[in-house]
Amino acid sequence: MSFPTKRLSCRWAVFSVSRSLQKFSIKSPSQFATTAGLPSIIFSSFALGAAFGGYIPLLSLWLEVLGRSFNDIGITNGVIGLGIITSAYFVPRLAHKIGVTKLIILGLMMASVMALLFRLTEQMYLWIIIRFLSGLGLGVHWVLSEAWLIKIAKPQFRAHAIALYATAMSLGFAVGPAIIWVFGYRSIEPFAVIAIVLIIGALPFFWIRKYEPDLTLNVSKSPIRLIAKFPTIMAACIVAGGIDLAMLSLLPAMVVRTPGADTGLIMTLVPAMALGTIFFQYPIAKLADRHNPAALSAFIAAIGIMFASTLPFFMGSLIVANLMAFVGAGLIYGLYTLGLTMLSQRVSAGDLVAANAGFVIVFEISNLVGPTAAGWMVDVNLTYGFSVFVVLLGVLYLAIFWLRHGRTQ
Repeated sequence: MSFPTKRLSCRWAVFSVSRSLQKFSIKSPSQFATTAGLPSIIFSSFALGAAFGGYIPLLSLWLEVLGRSFNDIGITNGVIGLGIITSAYFVPRLAHKIGVTKLIILGLMMASVMALLFRLTEQMYLWIIIRFLSGLGLGVHWVLSEAWLIKIAKPQFRAHAIALYATAMSLGFAVGPAIIWVFGYRSIEPFAVIAIVLIIGALPFFWIRKYEPDLTLNVSKSPIRLIAKFPTIMAACIVAGGIDLAMLSLLPAMVVRTPGADTGLIMTLVPAMALGTIFFQYPIAKLADRHNPAALSAFIAAIGIMFASTLPFFMGSLIVANLMAFVGAGLIYGLYTLGLTMLSQRVSAGDLVAANAGFVIVFEISNLVGPTAAGWMVDVNLTYGFSVFVVLLGVLYLAIFWLRHGRTQ
């Protein structure tokens, strides 16, 4: 992604945040909590996205310098997902005992320390422990910051707020690799910078902790059982988590192996997908404010699946393939925004944290299983494997939507 493009994206994101805050007038402490909380959480999500975006390639490059196998690199990067899943499952109980704000700050501080410790050892078992603990800390922020955001946003602007949150995270993820461009990957400096970025992500919560919303925590309900009560939302999460990471992981490698593919796509596909996830969240949220999110999700899913599944057949054209990656990734990631919006409309205040924890768990499991399944199908058939994987998930979602809502919408 070029510097002018990143600057334009930053300006657009800042403009979106400022426009959204104009919807809130400060007339009471609770309204001030809303106005203070929204930009604070959005800024924190940007910092978290930047740390993620820089940390993932940094670890891979550092382990490559040490001569580690691809299996070691894969395990080290994947174990953070297990930490997030574990953290999300226990977050409602921990937040009930410790407090929401304190737990978020502790989680980010732990993740910051782990980011630095990773560079100070070369033992595989310690790397696994460190990455798992990092996942625990990051999972706390993910679940509780989203629940906080949903709680304070006015119902009529909730989709709008969620989209800004997702956009900030995507924008941070897109600019995170700049840490490597500036500081390299062989020294301890980039690891220290990522640790500092995570601390910066925790700072807004020191400011807004006195405005912590009343997140009534129902600790008796299992997050998995709770999210399973909403099959359409669960399916949207599976499609977004499974296809999004599969596209990021596999498409650049498919360019190398596909005869006649434009090799320039190796460098441009991932930035095109990142720009798509940034660009489409705000328009999708505006539509969700005006139309039924469930019906909109089916429409978005159908178009996104069409673009993503047919992309491998246009790898001979740099422009067409990048355009399809931009639209496909942007719309499919939009299902995350719409799924979270639908969840906020369906669950009670007492179940909000547990339900969002279930949402995060399903998303992370999809992140783990999706690229593996897609990779196996691509190994079986390079030409059609990825497309079949995407279409199968798309058909799953549309079938569940039709069974649950088709007769009424």
